[in-house]
Amino acid sequence: MTTMADRLLEAMKQSAARRYGGEAVTELAHALQCGDLAEAGGADEALVLASLLHDVGRFAVSQDGISDTLEQVAARAAGARGHHEAGADLIAPYVPERVAFLVRAHADAKRYLCSTDAAYYDSLSPASKHTLTLQGGVMGAEEARRVETHPWWADAVRLRRWDDEAKVIGKKTRPLNAWKPLLEKYLSVPRAAR
Repeated sequence: MTTMADRLLEAMKQSAARRYGGEAVTELAHALQCGDLAEAGGADEALVLASLLHDVGRFAVSQDGISDTLEQVAARAAGARGHHEAGADLIAPYVPERVAFLVRAHADAKRYLCSTDAAYYDSLSPASKHTLTLQGGVMGAEEARRVETHPWWADAVRLRRWDDEAKVIGKKTRPLNAWKPLLEKYLSVPRAAR
């Protein structure tokens, strides 16, 4: 029987052949760099997992249902939604609630940082600036104050910073296979069946 862990490992392997949006690195390189950055940054296991899988909605979900994809698709499906939403929904039955929240929140964390850090927007790549517009644009002051009260918000911002840094061409990372035990730990069986 194929598990969600197997499915994601295969999707990640396939993503090595695709560039990450308009960036110079592949989707796989981006994911591996982000996971390594989280681990090196002292993140706990859940935050590391969320960092590794934050773009699962780009590489493991059909892009015709994604509203913020930069890929050319024949047509957007009615009700298309952001990759962060689709990815969080895909893994939510398997992972702790905090992991799904962090995957879902990483696009809003970009919107938040654009609102609260004057230099942040200028640090974004052109592709990231473009997807910002597709993801709702700069967060308003009231929404920013509201999200800051969430107990996991600081981790969403940390993940976002690693996301922005994980675009280095040729950067050495742990191989995908090194992440297999972590993916199998959380994504082999839905939480409800444990």
